[in-house]
Amino acid sequence: MSTTQHRFEPALAYLDRLYSTALAGSERIMPLRETARKHRQADHRAVKTGAKDSSKARR
Repeated sequence: MSTTQHRFEPALAYLDRLYSTALAGSERIMPLRETARKHRQADHRAVKTGAKDSSKARR
């Protein structure tokens, strides 16, 4: 290996950890965002229909 390759190996390892961490974080956040969107839609339907409890408007 040349010295240039040795110089870039730590940077590549750092980027690999950074991307894997970001991917894992987004996998955890996406279901939460999906649930929040469903609840916002249910609240909107509840207001639109005049329901007193928004949980009854959820599907």
